[in-house]
Amino acid sequence: MKASRVGRCGDVVPGSGRRFSLRLVALAALLHTPAAVLAQGTFPGMEPGRVGGVRAEGENPDKAAAAAKNKQMAQELIDQQRDEAAHRLMVEQRAQLRARLERDAGLLRQPVDLLAGMFQLPDDLKLSPEHRSVAEGVLRQQRERAQAGWAAWLTEETAQGKGELRAEVAAQRLSNRVLNEVALWQADATPHPSDTIWIEALKTPGICQRLDQTRPAAQVAQLIEALPAEQRDAAWQGEAARLARWGQVPRQVPPSPDRAFEDELVAALPKPLGNASSLAPEVRNALQAPGWTYAAQSPASRCELLRWWSQEQVRTQRMTAPRALHAWRTAMAVRSSGYLLPDVPRSGPGATDANGFPLFARRAELAGTVVVEQDIDAAGKIVRSFVQRREVTAAGVRGMPALALERELDAVSLARAATTPAAAPDPAQMRDGTATRRIGIEWVLPPGL
Repeated sequence: MKASRVGRCGDVVPGSGRRFSLRLVALAALLHTPAAVLAQGTFPGMEPGRVGGVRAEGENPDKAAAAAKNKQMAQELIDQQRDEAAHRLMVEQRAQLRARLERDAGLLRQPVDLLAGMFQLPDDLKLSPEHRSVAEGVLRQQRERAQAGWAAWLTEETAQGKGELRAEVAAQRLSNRVLNEVALWQADATPHPSDTIWIEALKTPGICQRLDQTRPAAQVAQLIEALPAEQRDAAWQGEAARLARWGQVPRQVPPSPDRAFEDELVAALPKPLGNASSLAPEVRNALQAPGWTYAAQSPASRCELLRWWSQEQVRTQRMTAPRALHAWRTAMAVRSSGYLLPDVPRSGPGATDANGFPLFARRAELAGTVVVEQDIDAAGKIVRSFVQRREVTAAGVRGMPALALERELDAVSLARAATTPAAAPDPAQMRDGTATRRIGIEWVLPPGL
């Protein structure tokens, strides 16, 4: 495995106050031990009871060993006292920070705005009156749920880690958590009766045709509006069940390879893999346009390509229909690139630090492993490269995948993998003119945050 390692961080486990107070008695006793005893001990190159390697007359080796042990115990108690004092200072600083964050809303503007905007429907969003009423009821309940849990989130995030915590770091961790919870809602793979509605809807292009929203709640509402009117209430019941798991750990989400469902498709475009006849004609024709890129596509076109690709997985028996549904939902989920730290470049020479670690990943405290899959032709040339899976963690996200942020390490991982020399593969390993290799790249968060 080729790795990018810069540093590691650890945690301090605070000691027991009662045990410490009892040990202070022992320390006081030690400090009153005669100086002649405390001065004895074992030093490099010497034996117990010897001075300069020569045993002093009348010295007792047992007493020297006991003195050395007492000295070690005294040092351990001094170290514990120092660590507990540092821990008390940290607790006090965190409490002051939490009070400051609660008083000054401006310090948490990013996560608060994210939380407020994720579950709002635009006034001009075209929904039937009956549908809007149902949608607003589900989303209103979710806003109340998220607001009720906000104080606990603030307390939890300001208690994490060790040492001094800056307000901007706490705010970023909360932003990570908010956005990731939204992505977990969208990617929730827990079976629900409404899944049958979506499995059927994904069989035809109509579900994506009018999609023009990017914010999650508005996007889901538009997709549900495209369903037959008699199915909309049931579809929102499914969303309500997923939203009711907000903040819970664990939750069922697609496995890491299924979360890379979109990547294999994008690596092949604009030449689609498989049978493109079931792709919406306007999207299929657009693929032939010069300069076509996936990133430039509208929400509707991107949704349609992912819908078609999900059905290709079912047709070729690579996925079951429920599994393909959840892979599609995950690919449609919200991502950090559109919401977090817009002033931090994601590409180009200013996107990484001097060690090649992405600046966004550093600010958001991302780390983990990205596995890149490459197809290599008979001459040893890399003809296709994409992310096969990701195992990425993010500050503020615990016990669940960092779905909303895990793609932030893709570009640097693909670039790093591209520099790995490729030799002509063994002909016996080739299939359809290429051989496949996978390169895992580990990203370790630099110190000093």
